[in-house]
Amino acid sequence: MEMPEVISVCYCGNTVKLNTSWSNNNPSNRFFWCKKFGSRFRKPCRFFTWFDPPLTPRSRIVLLGLLKKVRTLENARRTERKTWFFVFVFVTVLLFFKP
Repeated sequence: MEMPEVISVCYCGNTVKLNTSWSNNNPSNRFFWCKKFGSRFRKPCRFFTWFDPPLTPRSRIVLLGLLKKVRTLENARRTERKTWFFVFVFVTVLLFFKP
């Protein structure tokens, strides 16, 4: 696959950075955008361009399935860490604060 020409400066003269989208609409697609993109700036820059071509339908289905599994595992890990923290606090209180 031929790589597109790399763009390093946006319309307002700022250097742009290559980012990766992990949204459900554009999973793993890389893009360039200006740090002043959006409405929170007094003079926002409208520079935004995709770096990668769109995914094939099959690639998109596979990637979204994998992302769902990763997010599920991350949530389970977060819950497990909270549980172990509360167990640790409870045991610590029982061991060190005896009447």
